[in-house]
Amino acid sequence: MLRFRMAFIAGFILVCVFPRPSFADGLPVLSIDPVSSTVTANANLTLDVNISDVTNLYGFQFDLAFSPGTLSASSIAEGNFLSDSGTTFFISGTIDNSLGLISFTANSLLGPVPGVDGSGTLAILTLMGLAPGTSNIAFSNVLLLDPDFNPIDVGLQSGSVTVTPNVTSVPEPSTLLLLIAGTGLLGFQWHSRNRKAESAGPISA
Repeated sequence: MLRFRMAFIAGFILVCVFPRPSFADGLPVLSIDPVSSTVTANANLTLDVNISDVTNLYGFQFDLAFSPGTLSASSIAEGNFLSDSGTTFFISGTIDNSLGLISFTANSLLGPVPGVDGSGTLAILTLMGLAPGTSNIAFSNVLLLDPDFNPIDVGLQSGSVTVTPNVTSVPEPSTLLLLIAGTGLLGFQWHSRNRKAESAGPISA
C-alpha cells in the first residue's frame, strides 16, 4: 500500500512538471462519456469517465474541473474496468463545489497481478444542474501506471454539460373538461333566456 501511494505521489510530481499530451494518434484516450450532454436545473446527470485502447493498466489518478456556478458534483464512484480483473483500492477523491474541482480520484489493482487491456469505465460521476449555462468537464493531473509503476501516455478528451432552465409546464385542459364547461355554459345561457321570457309576460293582442 505504501508503495502504491508513493508511486502516485511521484507520478503526480512528474505530471505537474511534464504535462501529458492532450491527444495523439495511437495513444489510449481518457474521456468523458457522453462528450456533450444536457440537464435541467435542479436535476441530476451521470457521466462516465472512460478509458479506450489501453494496455497493461494497473492504476490511475485524475482531477476533474467544472464551472461551480453552473454545476455541482454529488459523487464519484468506481467503474468496473479494473475491479472486474481483481481486488482494487479506490479513492473517490475530494469534491469542492465552491471551486468546481474533484481532486485526486484514484484506483489501483492490488498485489502482483497483470494490468488490464482494452476499454471500459474507470469512474462514474454524478452532477446536478444549478443554473443555465454551459460548463466544461476538464481533466488535469492525469496519471496512468502499469504494474511496474511506469507511466502510460494517454490522450485526453474533455466533455461539456449544458444546463437549461427548469420550466414547469401548465397542463392543458382535457377534452372532457372542455366538454363539461361548454355544456354548462350553454345550459346557463338557455336558462337565462327562459327567465327573461317569463319576466316579459304574454304579449297582448
